[in-house]
Amino acid sequence: MYVNLRRYPRIGTGRDTIEQSVRGELLPELQKQAGFEGYCACWDEAGAGISFSLFADQEAAHDSTDAARRWVMRHQDFFLERGEEFSGECIAHEASPGLGRKAGEDHPPLHVLVRYLGHVPGTQDTRAFVQQRSLPMITRAPGFRGVYMVRSDREEGQAAVVTLFEGRQQAEACHARAVELLQEGLPMVTVTRVVQGPSVICRIGGE
Repeated sequence: MYVNLRRYPRIGTGRDTIEQSVRGELLPELQKQAGFEGYCACWDEAGAGISFSLFADQEAAHDSTDAARRWVMRHQDFFLERGEEFSGECIAHEASPGLGRKAGEDHPPLHVLVRYLGHVPGTQDTRAFVQQRSLPMITRAPGFRGVYMVRSDREEGQAAVVTLFEGRQQAEACHARAVELLQEGLPMVTVTRVVQGPSVICRIGGE
């Protein structure tokens, strides 16, 4: 699986207008793309718009960027500056059954927390740590709904962990434990940024 993460620090119009356009224009276009696996968006605590898209592989993800760019060009008033981008292959991912619900409509929103990491070694020890310690801890945490661990395909040693939980308190408790595990098992890894917020759009798993 391949992930595209985007963050738009400044917006030029109301959130409702952007969300309506994503639901009515962008998301249907992404869903038409071969290899589409899911999409989720939220507003973080600084007011930035955040989205992550899931695709079967890198080719499908790259093909989708044309649709996203066309949408941005049609709505240049939405965003006052170029978005920040992070993309890469999932080294591990897992989701609870029924994740692909319509958050914010028939069900409460999920809480999205994204942890950006630096100085992540590309070694077998790192993969063993993820599979044996980090991933099991996250998936067994109360309120867990989904996790996507991504290594950047542009900057060596950079990674991101996208987590979805039923609530903020559960997401933050899991984050704190994840940082503790990193300090114990991979002390050279640094947490460079944490962004979070309740989802406003969530379509994962084909539902």
